[in-house]
Order: sequence, then C-alpha cells, then structure tokens
Amino acid sequence: MQVRDFGNTSLRVSAYGLGCARVGGIFQSGSAGFLDLLSFAYDNGVTFFDTADMYSQGESESLIGKALRGKRDRIVIASKAGYKLPGQRRLAGKLKPLLRPIIQTLKIRRDRLPSGSRGALSQDFSPKYLRGAVEGSLKRLRTDYLDILQLHSPPTDVIERGEWAPALEELRRTGKVRYFGIAVDTLDAGLAALRMPGVASLQFTLSLLEQQAAERLFPQAQSQGIGVIARECLGNGLLAKSATEVDIKANCSSEEQVVQRTRQLEELRQAAQTAGRSLLQTAVAYPLTVPGVSVTLLGARNVAQLSGLLDATRT
Repeated sequence: MQVRDFGNTSLRVSAYGLGCARVGGIFQSGSAGFLDLLSFAYDNGVTFFDTADMYSQGESESLIGKALRGKRDRIVIASKAGYKLPGQRRLAGKLKPLLRPIIQTLKIRRDRLPSGSRGALSQDFSPKYLRGAVEGSLKRLRTDYLDILQLHSPPTDVIERGEWAPALEELRRTGKVRYFGIAVDTLDAGLAALRMPGVASLQFTLSLLEQQAAERLFPQAQSQGIGVIARECLGNGLLAKSATEVDIKANCSSEEQVVQRTRQLEELRQAAQTAGRSLLQTAVAYPLTVPGVSVTLLGARNVAQLSGLLDATRT
C-alpha cells in the first residue's frame, strides 16, 4: 500500500482508507464480521479510518476502538461531529442487543421502514456541542486524541460564520484533536472551507462520474497545503456493478440525470475495455491521479467486499 503525506501536516496516510459509515448497525447480525473487516483492512496496509460519531449510533467508532487497540500509534483516525441523532435512533442504539435478533428473525429491512420511525437528523456546530461530541468519540474509540476532527456537512453559511473555530482551536491546543477540517457536500461549501484559517483537511466527493472537485476545489487545497480526503469514488456503487446489475434510477433524482448517467457509464465501460481494465479497476485508480488527493476512501461492509476492492487497486 502506497503511503502519502497528508497535506502539510505531520500525518502520513495510506493511499486508500476505509470509510466506516457501514461499520456496525442495527440491521446487521452482529459485530464479529466488522471486527474482522477492520483487522483485515489494517493487515492489508490500510492505516486511515474515516468515521463519525453518528455512524451506526456511535457503534462504528466503538468497533474501531475495539478492533485496533494496541495499534493506535500506527493508524490515523478521522472522525466527524455536527449531526444530532433523533431520540428514536439514540434509543435504538441503546437497545441493539435486544432489537438485532428480532430484526433478523422477522427479516426487517431498513428501506421498508416508514421514514417517520427513524426520526429527522438535525445539526449543531456550537462550541458546547462540539466539545461534548469529541469527548464521546474519544471514549468510544478508546483513545486520548483524534488525528483529524471534521465538521460533518455544515452549510456554507455555518462555515463562513466560523463560530465553531474557537472550540476546534481549543481542542487542538489541549491535544484532544491533532488537526481539524471539514467534510463538505457542495463545491461552494468546500471553497468556503478553504478560506477559513486553521483548516487542515477537506473531504469531498470524487469519482469518474463527479469530477468537478478535481478542477475547481482540490488544486486550491493542494496549493494551501490542505490534506484532501476523496470519498464516493465508486459513485454510490454505479461504478462497481455490471451493466445488468446496476440500478441507475435508484441513484438519480430526475429523468435527465438517468439519461446522463446511462451515457456516462456506457462511455466509461467502453474506455475501460479499450484499456484492458474493468470499470471497477479504472474507478478506484482515478482519484489517485488527481493532484492534491491524499487518501481515497473505500466503503465496505465485510471482508469479501474490501478484498475485492483492494484487489482492484493492485491491478
């Protein structure tokens, strides 16, 4: 596994990191498979783990802390804060040991649940909330510090007001956070993040289907010495599945986008075939060719999925 500098920080990161949004969860049979996944990632050279306090009601962080204890000085943990879970999800998190067997027995699926049963997420980037969120993350991760703390998808105006900055600077000064950054959902939010002092990392979408950041965002981040985390390199699975398996409509918000994605995927498959590679191999290789990208996240739910992705990076 190639190792790269993370911007101008002192961190060194594996070229591919594990995105841990899928680690844990009440709809999974148990935690053993996730512990195997995390250990497998580390054993295969992955040293960068991206998580968030809200992922699986905090279970993602807890499993990372359990699986990688004793290896803290050899890994980089990037977590996020800013989302607040509704009461329904917090309660479900506490009752997981009781609910999991019921869910498995009844074969309940997440996508079949009424949206109201899950509650609505809210956001809070106030200094008080961020301090409390970091304390919770440190406890679950069984560590004294986060290598990177990221604001989790803040709106552009929240970034620009900067009310969160003193709290993050304080956390950095006290050693609970080594560096802080922002995970953004829009180009405007990303550009706003680059204007804020102290920001050491930036996370944004980058794939063969979504290349805007490669032109408008990441070059500026590179020039400022900011570490870049590229996510969703498989385009929410569209670049990982065959033409017969992929469900384009499920990943599009309009008929126009369906037409656009269908055309893009066909062109990309033909280009990959001409180059003697699979579309998956081309997709996972692309982010590493973009100047400024420090680490590319691979999302996996089990060892088999991650093994297939890592195999694709080596060919």
